[in-house]
Amino acid sequence: MAKGPNTAESEVLRVTVSAQSARLLEELAAKGIYGRNPAEVAARFIDEALQKFVDTPRLSLNSTRSERRSGRR
Repeated sequence: MAKGPNTAESEVLRVTVSAQSARLLEELAAKGIYGRNPAEVAARFIDEALQKFVDTPRLSLNSTRSERRSGRR
């Protein structure tokens, strides 16, 4: 079954990974389960990691820099 077009907005982001990570992304892309190429596989893993981060936040992204320095939140 063919995958439908991506309806979400997207933005190009340049990411540098280790040689080992690049090889793993290539191997996963070759299997075609997570994406058709290393960039698609990486994007999927990044999206999943960010979703987990949002679901279980480890820090507050709403405080200002001066509040963080003074210990207030």
